[in-house]
Amino acid sequence: MGVRRWWRSRKASAQIERIVDAVNSGHALVADATAYEASGVRQGVAGVLEVYDDHVHFTANSELTAADGGWRTSRSQIAGVRDGDEPGELVIAFRTPGPFQTIVVTPFMHSDKWRTLAAG
Repeated sequence: MGVRRWWRSRKASAQIERIVDAVNSGHALVADATAYEASGVRQGVAGVLEVYDDHVHFTANSELTAADGGWRTSRSQIAGVRDGDEPGELVIAFRTPGPFQTIVVTPFMHSDKWRTLAAG
C-alpha cells in the first residue's frame, strides 16, 4: 500500500510541475472564470478556464475534483475577446451553439496572450 501511495504522489507531483511550467511559459493559460449560459440567463457559473494548444476547457468549481468534468471546445469557437467591466477582466465570447455565450476571466499572468485568443 505504501508503494502505491508513493507512486501516485510522485506521478501527481510530476503532472503538476508540467502544468506549472506550461502556465509560467505562457504555453497554457489558466484563470479564475465565470461562464454565462447562451440561453440568456445572466446567472454566472464560477470555475476555472484553461486554454492550451487548440483546446479550451471550462470546469465549474463544483466539478474541479471530478476526473472528467467540465466543458471542452476548440479555440476556433472563440468569436472575440474584449475588456470586461472590472479592471483586469476579459470577456471571451463564443460562437453558438454551445452551453456558454461568454466566459469572463481575470488573468493573473499573460493577459496579452488571453487578448489574442480569437486571432487564432
